[in-house]
Amino acid sequence: MSALKQAFGGQIGLGGFGEGNVVKLDGGQRMRLDDKVDFWPRTQAWCTVGIEPPVEGLGMSSMLAFLKQARANAGRPVAEPVARESARKVTCNYCGKPAQLHGGLDVYPDRKDLEDRQFWVCWDCDAWVGCHRDSDLPFGELANEELRHARRAAHAAFDPVWQQGRMERPEAYAWLASELGIPREACQIGLMGLASCRRVPDIVWEKFGHLA
Repeated sequence: MSALKQAFGGQIGLGGFGEGNVVKLDGGQRMRLDDKVDFWPRTQAWCTVGIEPPVEGLGMSSMLAFLKQARANAGRPVAEPVARESARKVTCNYCGKPAQLHGGLDVYPDRKDLEDRQFWVCWDCDAWVGCHRDSDLPFGELANEELRHARRAAHAAFDPVWQQGRMERPEAYAWLASELGIPREACQIGLMGLASCRRVPDIVWEKFGHLA
């Protein structure tokens, strides 16, 4: 296998990776895109299919960048998705440029359950944020691949605290807010920045150890 690729280059227009190009395998644990790449959403790992030498990587962004290049090499480039109209102005917190409003499948082509959701996206920064249901109001600031990975790791460490009954959920969030030194109403992993997200696993492990 080639060296693990962790390129987080600019995200791409994903409209071309929709219906007909994504196949669920292993009960949905593995996705096959364009018959070229197998992707495991839980771990964010991916590996090419039928290509020698094989290429593997980590993160949806690097996988879709690989597929975009494969499409371009085959003479059928991925079309840029069309932004939706909105009177709301949202700015990318990484580059300061206006973000665009897109449907869920533009961002997550393998997630039919997000088809009715909306996201504010900065393709250049590979960053996005979801909107409140049935609105174009963003949950918070845009998150790039590094921050999205940190938030997943924070959830993986923290959620078992209340899921396994170590604390009730409200109590668990109040405890985490106290440990982080932030107001309880601001203690939502989806709103946390990179530094706070990276602290969460250490805080949980110090008190409870590694929770399966």
